[in-house]
Amino acid sequence: MTLKAVYFKKSDCLESNKRLITTKKKLTIMMKKICALLCSVLFVTSGFAQDMDYTKQLVKKLSSDVFMGRGYVNKGDSIAAKYLSKEMKTIGLKGFSPNFYQSYSISINTFPQTPKLYLNGKELRPAKDFIVSPSTTSCKEKVKVKWISKNDLTNPWALSGFMHKDHSKVFLAIDTTGLNNPELFHFAQTMMQKNVFDAKGMLIIKEKLKFSARTETVDYPMFMLKSDVISPDVKEISYEVKSQFIEDYKTQNLIAYIPGEVDSCIMYSAHYDHLGFMGNKMYPGANDNASGVAMVLNLAKHFKSKKRKPHYTLVFALFSAEEAGLKGATYYTENPLVPLEKTKMLFNFDMVGTGSEGLYLINGKEVPEETKKLNAINEKNKYVFGMHATGESSSSDHAPFHDKAVKTIFFYTEGDNADYHETTDTADKLPYTQFEGIFKLIRDYTDLRN
Repeated sequence: MTLKAVYFKKSDCLESNKRLITTKKKLTIMMKKICALLCSVLFVTSGFAQDMDYTKQLVKKLSSDVFMGRGYVNKGDSIAAKYLSKEMKTIGLKGFSPNFYQSYSISINTFPQTPKLYLNGKELRPAKDFIVSPSTTSCKEKVKVKWISKNDLTNPWALSGFMHKDHSKVFLAIDTTGLNNPELFHFAQTMMQKNVFDAKGMLIIKEKLKFSARTETVDYPMFMLKSDVISPDVKEISYEVKSQFIEDYKTQNLIAYIPGEVDSCIMYSAHYDHLGFMGNKMYPGANDNASGVAMVLNLAKHFKSKKRKPHYTLVFALFSAEEAGLKGATYYTENPLVPLEKTKMLFNFDMVGTGSEGLYLINGKEVPEETKKLNAINEKNKYVFGMHATGESSSSDHAPFHDKAVKTIFFYTEGDNADYHETTDTADKLPYTQFEGIFKLIRDYTDLRN
């Protein structure tokens, strides 16, 4: 092979070097973009696993003894509020007040001491065999039991005669023997709870003992009993209840936000309170509603981690006193920190730690366009299964907003909810069947709006 000398002009070399440098710069920029894309993909796919760890830790923490059931005995709700305020600060959210509090007061009936109930002299176990109605005041007595028979309920003449008798010195209970009509039984139980018979008190027979909270009291005691601990051979009861009615109980919502390009907002809410104690029995409230709190804070962490400022302001609300009658959400709607007319959408999360039987978009039929958008996202990505929209309902904190004409949907997971309002609603039982899917559904919806 013969080699020939090749000569280059200086200008040609410089031009070649420039092209080479430019090419290298383009490749470097391209590689950075690819790396950034890969990082963002990894964040989306693996970041939520880290958030699920956070979710489980948060739910376990909130449903532990430290927070006293997040209720009204020993101010468990305020202990939880202080903790959640620190979480919001750690995430980096802004507040309308330094500690994110929106303070207000309610009245509440509490049971700091364990109620006692005896049937024919046999003591029953609180929260296992019976619970006291949350509207019952302090009382102590031994009383005869009178049974309402099937004939009393189904024979008009017998019912009329029964209602005209004096029951003011006895407790009433329904004899379910031969009473195979669930609707009739439910109707009769409802009549008893309203005490239309003017009885001394009521024994309500239940398959499940669902405790609750009340802001008012009644002048007659009432107990809910498991069906397997009472029968018509019970002729006498004795009881002792020591309640404490607090007329000016101080509580608080927690409201935080991420500023957007406009002051109109999308809002995410959950109630953080639960039932606290009935005497020495604590109601942990893991699914109801530590799970909803975890969803709101997960969304807050996600949107706060994004560098781009959202178009809409994103508001994260943790309401108190939901169990006492939606008091926190109602207070907010009467004293909004963002004008209600600027609240474009509210997503409320209450009991989202299960879901084996599906996901309900309660109030979804009232906002068909928003439900359509959610369905389109889910049809494309298959985030959740068994998603159904329902009509309006007053069952959670979305209701006061709906009443004020704010668009809202309440997310509720169906299935595995047998421990609702019982002492057995603990963190270890939650499968989180639809939790990640709900998160992604709301994440994508928000991204589309922003």
